[in-house]
Amino acid sequence: MSEIAGGQTREELTRWLRAWSAGDDAAAERVLEMVYGRVRQLAAHRLRMAAGGGGLQATELANELVINLLQSDVDWVDRVHFFRTVAVAMRNLLSDIGRRQLADKHGGGQIKVTLSAAESEPAPSNQDAEALHEVLAELRRNDPRKADVVELTYLVGLDHEHVAKVLDVSLATVNRDLRFARAFLRDRLA
Repeated sequence: MSEIAGGQTREELTRWLRAWSAGDDAAAERVLEMVYGRVRQLAAHRLRMAAGGGGLQATELANELVINLLQSDVDWVDRVHFFRTVAVAMRNLLSDIGRRQLADKHGGGQIKVTLSAAESEPAPSNQDAEALHEVLAELRRNDPRKADVVELTYLVGLDHEHVAKVLDVSLATVNRDLRFARAFLRDRLA
């Protein structure tokens, strides 16, 4: 059994998520206590990759994400479903923030949500953040597992071994999926 936070196991998180789905508000609070630290770490990681984050702090991003999760009506299946949802929600939130900043008449830098930044490649232009969002959605339609691998690796920040465990696939499969997904994204964004 792997620990999440404060000695809590993955299985316990899944039980609390299911209780939350059943309408237990105390379970929702318990889940957020268990995962908030990890969500904040993920937010900090994403903001570092986003070329400064446009002045947004990791705590602000994590808090907004948590508020959005609390307001959503999701039937949580397990921890994998939860963290996939967090990854997508974080990507969408950063994309929305970037669009608002781009539309701001007084300037302000756009948050760059990129996969290539994680690989130490130059970040794409501001308009490319929206293109990246669309290409990730296309990848999800074509091959959901490869999209999961990309999101868990780059958006959630899991290492390849953890991605393999979360998705219940081999490490070689994760590496293959990432190679394919990088080529797919590079091709579509070129």
